[in-house]
Amino acid sequence: MRSKFCAVALFAAVACGTGPPARLVAGIADTVVVNGLRPAQLPMQVLDASGRVLPDTGVRYQWTSGLPIAVSTRGVVTCPHVGDAAVRASLGTLATSILVRCRPVHEIRVVGGVLNLVVGDPPQDLVFEAVDSAGRRVTEVAARVRYDSTVVALERWRIRARAPGRAAVEIYIGDQWAYYPVHVFERASTVDGIRPGQHLAVPVRLAAGEMRSWQLPASPPGYEFNLLPDHGTPPTARLAIEGSNCERSSDPLSRWCFALPGASVVVYYPRQTGAVQPWSGSLGVFLEPCPRRPRTGVCARDESPP
Repeated sequence: MRSKFCAVALFAAVACGTGPPARLVAGIADTVVVNGLRPAQLPMQVLDASGRVLPDTGVRYQWTSGLPIAVSTRGVVTCPHVGDAAVRASLGTLATSILVRCRPVHEIRVVGGVLNLVVGDPPQDLVFEAVDSAGRRVTEVAARVRYDSTVVALERWRIRARAPGRAAVEIYIGDQWAYYPVHVFERASTVDGIRPGQHLAVPVRLAAGEMRSWQLPASPPGYEFNLLPDHGTPPTARLAIEGSNCERSSDPLSRWCFALPGASVVVYYPRQTGAVQPWSGSLGVFLEPCPRRPRTGVCARDESPP
């Protein structure tokens, strides 16, 4: 039975046009950056003469020089310290040397809080840094990301809004994980007629001492308000919600409120000494899709009345 299996496998290989192994390729130009502290498999591709990918199950590995690291025969390496090591990979008569750059990452630090975006605006930088055990920045990283591509698009660490909604950009480096919360709004001229589940951004331009207000449909559900200064505009405008019950917030640019009948949202620009330029930005308003349960924040739309 085994000889029949081998014959079938050989016939399939010939039929598909694959030849014997001709080249071993690891990482990028035989260089692999390892950011994790846990054991990690070295990436390896076995290619034939035409560049077709073959199974890599027979490749064997061995540490040869540089930083002493643990290397299994199947290419699992452990990088507890910073440094470079040389590892030999071989398959029959084929062999190549892999430069393993050990750059352990102990933490991913996300700069800033929620990233507020408006559909149609220029992309913004996704700012984060990876650090070692001493808090020093690690510049050589092999990062992976995961996000909702229906809401945002990521292009070379610049993020662009695609559709209104919420998304989390998850960043993976080695064994570490962090996420960037993103809130996307759509441009609107007013909050009048806002519907549950809508994320609206109303442009605002104020001279010093000036204010604007908008009437709000009564809750439920609740509202989330955010002031979004234009690029280069300092966060000097303020937010006030009248006729509402609001949660306490240490951020003067953000509030969550339950609007009572006759409620309104106010954006004002306090008079300040030397304030010459007007304040420009947007008022972001999110009307939740359904009432929240107390304490849990879970949607209570499907609850039956007692």
